[in-house]
Amino acid sequence: MSFNEWREVTLSDISIGNKGNYGIGASAVEYSKNLYTYLRITDISDEGILKKDSLMSVDDEDAKNYLLKPNDIVFARTGNSTGRSYFYDGSDGELVFAGFLIKFSLDPSKVNPRFIRYYTLSNEYKEWVSSFSTGSTRGNINAKTYGSMKIKLPPTDQQDFLVQILSSLDNKIEVNKQINKTLENVAQAIFKQWFVDFEFPNEDDEPYKSSGGEMVESELGLIPNGWEVGKLENLVTVKYGKDHKKLDYGDIPVYGSGGIMRYVNTSLYSSESVLIPRKGTLNNVIYINDPFWSVDTMFFTQMNYPDITKYIYFFIKDKDLLSMNSGSAVPSMTTDILNRLPIIVSPLTMIQRFNKLVEPIFSLMDLNSKQIKKLSNTRDTLLPKLMSGEIRVPLDSEGDAS
Repeated sequence: MSFNEWREVTLSDISIGNKGNYGIGASAVEYSKNLYTYLRITDISDEGILKKDSLMSVDDEDAKNYLLKPNDIVFARTGNSTGRSYFYDGSDGELVFAGFLIKFSLDPSKVNPRFIRYYTLSNEYKEWVSSFSTGSTRGNINAKTYGSMKIKLPPTDQQDFLVQILSSLDNKIEVNKQINKTLENVAQAIFKQWFVDFEFPNEDDEPYKSSGGEMVESELGLIPNGWEVGKLENLVTVKYGKDHKKLDYGDIPVYGSGGIMRYVNTSLYSSESVLIPRKGTLNNVIYINDPFWSVDTMFFTQMNYPDITKYIYFFIKDKDLLSMNSGSAVPSMTTDILNRLPIIVSPLTMIQRFNKLVEPIFSLMDLNSKQIKKLSNTRDTLLPKLMSGEIRVPLDSEGDAS
């Protein structure tokens, strides 16, 4: 394959209709299975993946006119998320794209649509987006400008080769994520059985409540005899994260309310913890058992007793923190709200017994997460080599790919 075969095109050249379209200017409403799911900038990760933890819906009579179709790609056009993209293949269900997104419908007869999905993860694309920034502020990019974006397009066989390799890695990453989600659901079901339904094993290894276990009145209703109602602060100390601007790059993750922001060489805390958003996506509660740093939009926690972290994680995750918003324009959480959360406290030995039971589940999740990181690193290493043609599609005359 000769590099003379590569050609320069614009995004408009390879799009149906040769232009981009703006999304619907409607307000988001609470998620409902009876309404279309609303795709907003905040629902897209930096890797172009749909975040499914806090999806909203749209209730507008024109919403059906803004449904995405397979091979559509949308771009964020304003704010700090400018340039973020999402490629739609239909697997995420019906999505209506919002007004701060611009859609281009890629023409499969002119390009492998998934090639453009990977192009938007490349350094070349990121540098193009950065060229519109002024200082620390990202500039807006409108539909016309996106349409004029120049792309070096390799021959079809190289596009297909790149997509085949990178998609196989992405598919394995997604499988591992789904396995972890299933494993966590299993652990959460055990938590609910023990600490919500009170069907923990009694001395005869039978479900406590349904086997006639004694229940007593409390301010939160009937609870097992010997249990009590307390506050979260009785079990946990909630701590503020800190700024990290002066830290050098490393392999320790920095968490904000939206997830990992970057990696640094110094940890703020190195013990098992539960991270709780202070602003933004309040229900994005995270369990972590590795050294980490958290910024001031993400609380971290210190346990007041040993071997209770997984119990605390599921307790907080079971709460609708968003409904406890402190009242500011941006959803916000305070230490006072968290500290005063009422919690049914079982004997410490029961909590530690639960932690021990679910420990193998969390260990397997940790192994899967580490594999996800390795696969992601492999993908990110291969991407520029495939995008530049340094690794080329193998030809019969050339033998293996070089």
